[in-house]
Amino acid sequence: MSMSLSLLAAIILISLILCAIAIPFFIRSFLWQSILKKIYKGQYDEAIQQMNSPLYTLLFTSYEKNYNILRTYMSKQDAHEITKQVEFMLSQNLNNSQAYQVASMTYFYFLDDQNVELSKKLLDIIERKGNEDEVAYDRMLYRILIEKKSEDISFVNELLSKNSDDQQQGILQYLLGLQYQYLSDVKQANYYFNKAKKNLKGTPYHKKVKESMI
Repeated sequence: MSMSLSLLAAIILISLILCAIAIPFFIRSFLWQSILKKIYKGQYDEAIQQMNSPLYTLLFTSYEKNYNILRTYMSKQDAHEITKQVEFMLSQNLNNSQAYQVASMTYFYFLDDQNVELSKKLLDIIERKGNEDEVAYDRMLYRILIEKKSEDISFVNELLSKNSDDQQQGILQYLLGLQYQYLSDVKQANYYFNKAKKNLKGTPYHKKVKESMI
C-alpha cells in the first residue's frame, strides 16, 4: 500500500513539474502570436507596447525582447528608431552570435541608408562570425555602396552568371550599373540599370534604379 502511495506521489510530482515547464511555454507562444497578429495588421506601436509589458519581460530574455522590437521597427521602416535600437543593442553585452544576428539583419539597411559608421561596425561583426562567402559578398557591398569603388565588376559578373533569381539578378545588375557610373561609363551603366529596372519591378529598388539612371 505504501509503495502504491509513493508511486502515486511520484507521478503527481512529475505531472506538476511538467505542468510548471509547459505553462510558461504556452503563455509565451500565445503572447507571441498575439504580437505577430498586431505586426501583420500594421499595429506596430501596439505590438511594441505589448513587448514592453511586465509579462513579456518576465517570459522573454532581454535580448529576445530587444531583437523583436528591432524586427518590428524594421517592418515599420522607422529609420530613426531602427538606428536607435541597433545602437542600443550593440552597446549591450551581446555574445558573438547575438551581435551577428543583429548585424546580418540590418547591414543592408544601413548600407542603403548610407550610414557609414554603422555599416562599418556591422561589417566588422559579420567578418568575425560570418562564413567566407558571406564576408566576401558583404565586403563587396561596402566597397560599392559606401566607398563608391568600381573594383568588383568581375566579381559581380561572376555572381550574376551563377544566379537565376530575377530579383537577385536585378540587385547584381544595379551594383554593376553603379560601378560603371563611378567610371563615368554612362552607356554601360544605363545598360545594366535598364536590366535591373526590369528585374526589380514591383520592389522598392525599382525607383532607386530609375533615379540612378542618367
